[in-house]
Amino acid sequence: MKKGFHARDYQFSPTSVTFRTADEALQKAYDRAEEFLKGNEMTYNDRRVIREGSNYPFVWLETQPLGGEMYAKRNLEVGLNNVLIFLQYQRKDGRFPGMISDAGKGKGIVGHYDWIQGFYFALPALKLAYMLDENPLYLERLYSGLEDFDDYLWTHRDSDGDGCLEVWCTWDTAEDNCTRYLRHGARDNGDGSFGGELPPTDMGDMPQESPEYMNYSYTCRDILAKISALLGNGKEAYWREKAEEIRTYFKESLWDDSQHACFHRDRYDRVIPCLDHTNLRAMYHGTLTPEMADDFLYYHLFNPEEFWTPSPLTAIAANNEYFLNDPCNNWSGACQGLIYQRSVDAFHNYGHYAGAVAVGRHVVDLCKKHQVFHQQYDPFTGEPDPRRDGYGPMIFAFLEYLSFLWGVNCSMDEVSWSNLSAGEDSEYTQTAFGKTYTLLRKKGLATALLEGKELFTLSAGLRAVTDRQGNLLRVICAEEISEGEICVNGAVFRGNVEPNGIYECAEGKLVKIGGAKYFKPGQKPVK
Repeated sequence: MKKGFHARDYQFSPTSVTFRTADEALQKAYDRAEEFLKGNEMTYNDRRVIREGSNYPFVWLETQPLGGEMYAKRNLEVGLNNVLIFLQYQRKDGRFPGMISDAGKGKGIVGHYDWIQGFYFALPALKLAYMLDENPLYLERLYSGLEDFDDYLWTHRDSDGDGCLEVWCTWDTAEDNCTRYLRHGARDNGDGSFGGELPPTDMGDMPQESPEYMNYSYTCRDILAKISALLGNGKEAYWREKAEEIRTYFKESLWDDSQHACFHRDRYDRVIPCLDHTNLRAMYHGTLTPEMADDFLYYHLFNPEEFWTPSPLTAIAANNEYFLNDPCNNWSGACQGLIYQRSVDAFHNYGHYAGAVAVGRHVVDLCKKHQVFHQQYDPFTGEPDPRRDGYGPMIFAFLEYLSFLWGVNCSMDEVSWSNLSAGEDSEYTQTAFGKTYTLLRKKGLATALLEGKELFTLSAGLRAVTDRQGNLLRVICAEEISEGEICVNGAVFRGNVEPNGIYECAEGKLVKIGGAKYFKPGQKPVK
């Protein structure tokens, strides 16, 4: 086997996470989550990976690179293997397997190429590069893989040559039983696959011109530009221009300014009027401009008549004709654990920290209340589906949001420390980069420690961002509070703050230097 496709080919520092809280229900949910994750580990030949869990015993492209990146904060070797295994089993033509399984009994690993199964790979893979200290071998392997996959998409998934990539079956985006597909002729009924490199001709209005597949190309090119900057290969400007080509086409052809959202088109170029969470997926990949993201959040995602149901983030807007609230594995309406998991990066990519807090609190409350981690939840009652417990994406959504509410989160080359209001006293410790980062919360005040040495104290409602060495970079307001305070080396900085505001410390004050607009979740938009 070529070098670079196994975690053992790299040197890295051990990682771990611990969390202790006075909230007994939260502690119980946290302990169960960690136990489930360890149970979801398995050995594929000679490497440890983490499977999706619950009803899904294998490793899927839509979930497990992202799950691996989040698990890497606990076990870097296992998390890294979840990315490397897809690079190793990528075909020569650039296509990644939609799923990887272990045949068992020494028969080896099997790559499945009958569907693409979504592509949530590029950003998690880049994040892991920082855990490896930007190892050149890893970056080169990743660069080659993303370049080849982008080429595959444009070679095979624009069958009519109109400049828009296409989805060919329900499992291509892993939206099982979704009405947007089934009402237009796609097959599902337990088999939503379609293999090969020629488009279907017997599935009604399929293929569909796909915002989601344009996302996949955009994220490849965006991450290729970022890898180029790290490698210094002179290709950053090239890939940035290529990424902007995707964003421009997306806005001109798939985005409706009057509707403040993107939509699919059928094979006859007719708009499919299904208002769905593809727009939030586009925020995860970074395809939308900040203005487009703001419009979607304001008019749709935070709208209580559409996506902000009592249990928020439906797969399709609740008042849309395609909405169907099926309790069993259906992407037509129910709130999916995968939507929650992806929403973490979607909100943070656009500086909507207060929106992330609102969703995060709901996810944490769901898990505390039910003490289970299921695939989907009823958007009106919050009741979990009847499937098995231990679903990895919901576990990671819970744990990741927990770290963004009351803990420490290492991402790229930065560390965020969060002290959101409410919640019992707690202690959160992240070991990474050969260092130990701890956040102690007591009676609303948080103390940040690096290797046991105090860095600063932080009042409730704020998040501080530092580099790996603990140097303060900025302060973020993530809630509706009127005043915030941070004390660094005995110097106190305070001031009036607003949700999503970004601040620097200067002359005893918190001085605003930027930030996204704030829209209150659950408030009807003014049209």
